Amino acid sequence: MTWQDIVLSVVSISFTYSLIPQIIYSVKKQSVDISWQTLIITSIGLLVMAVTLGTINLNLTAITTWITSFCWFILLFIKIEYIINRTTYKGRH
Repeated sequence: MTWQDIVLSVVSISFTYSLIPQIIYSVKKQSVDISWQTLIITSIGLLVMAVTLGTINLNLTAITTWITSFCWFILLFIKIEYIINRTTYKGRH
């Protein structure tokens, strides 16, 4: 483990930490106020970065970046779920 791996991991953990309130807020509000473009590009981009970081043996950073990507995918799936549910319930009224 190099110092670069540690520094990048700390940064990635801080990104994940900053997303937790957004996830909680989105669940409580039952809405995700982040654009589709941002959600899709960020979640997929971080996943690609995690795989790439793993191939250059920055394993801790790869794991923490994967976790950050997972948080973005959570927001994406929450947005999809609420849109599906909103559409379903509108049809029943």
